[in-house]
Amino acid sequence: MSSLQHHVRDGFDMQMIGNFLSFASRGDRVGLNEMLRQGMSPNVQDYDNRTALHLAASEGHASIVELLLAYNANVNLRDRWQKTPLADAKLYQHRDICRILEVNGGREHIEDYTMLVRHEDDSQENIDISELNLQHSSVLEQGLFGESEKVKWRGTWVVKTVISRHIHHPEKMVLSAKDNTLLRELRHPNILQFLGSIVHGEEMILITEYLPKGNLGDLLARKVRLDPATCLRYALDIARGMNYLHAHKPRPIVHNNLHPRNLLLDEGDQVKIGEYWVHMYEKIHPSQENCQLNSIFDNLDASYDTDKDIQDFGLIFCQMLEGKHIASMNSGYMHLKSVEFEKKFNISRCPGRILQLIEQCISKDISQRPMFSNIIEILEEVILLVKMAGCPVC
Repeated sequence: MSSLQHHVRDGFDMQMIGNFLSFASRGDRVGLNEMLRQGMSPNVQDYDNRTALHLAASEGHASIVELLLAYNANVNLRDRWQKTPLADAKLYQHRDICRILEVNGGREHIEDYTMLVRHEDDSQENIDISELNLQHSSVLEQGLFGESEKVKWRGTWVVKTVISRHIHHPEKMVLSAKDNTLLRELRHPNILQFLGSIVHGEEMILITEYLPKGNLGDLLARKVRLDPATCLRYALDIARGMNYLHAHKPRPIVHNNLHPRNLLLDEGDQVKIGEYWVHMYEKIHPSQENCQLNSIFDNLDASYDTDKDIQDFGLIFCQMLEGKHIASMNSGYMHLKSVEFEKKFNISRCPGRILQLIEQCISKDISQRPMFSNIIEILEEVILLVKMAGCPVC
């Protein structure tokens, strides 16, 4: 039985584990300590066998690392790629955390931290459709592509999304084996965990992690607009996830379909980006059924333009702040269309720096659009200033 299934059997379901790991990733010492005091094991693992210590070491949260060690966290648990927390701390050059882990017996299990080494058999990587338990399943509203429902896989709630030929009829939509491997290996607190895909007849079935709090689109539909502090926090989550995708080597992973409906909320109210894999779909015409698929990254003519993602981020940020319905953000399958914005926004509640950021993100002059790394710096600065002032954003 896998470690994850073991923790679920012992009473730690995936929602609890997700909440716990989210606290560790975000550096929320208060939330993490409360769960530890209530009996949460410091060694629970996610789908990739990553622990809270892995995440805290990767994100540079030294106080979280010390807290977990105080609760006797196993310093040398390995994830699916055979990496220990110390290996992750060295990879991201968090020297203070390296020292803490080494003093507490932390060791490394691979020497080349830039290479992803898979030690599992291929049979362990595949998902068999017979493993999906549809008992007590329920339909979910999330994303723009396909029909989703909550099902159980190996004892854990996951999301099954069926991608039919209706997107590009009569072609069948599939992911190449290389892209499947790439997507499974992506890991960041602000992107939805991709677990695998299955080609079943005329359909492709995607398996992703289940997040219990729905999508941002539904939240906006209920609340119209969010309070400024929540807007800033959600915007920072989105920017961090997109920055991770755009920083992918050797080429960026471009979303091209960023939308409130594929921005999902976990138990810790953290935003995770879904459907970042849609542009990787291969269209196979019935006459090409037996042709070998290549990864989209093998196609030198593929588009790696990140500018549209930045514009879509600006539109979503504006919608969160003002709660105004943007007509181009529909539930269809096409990309978001450009929206004309007047120079002066009617966002009276928005600090000037945020207003300027939105203007830059949606500017027709793409040279004015900031990279997500710059967006993160701006948002972090604004959030810090607000905290120092001791007042809400207004």
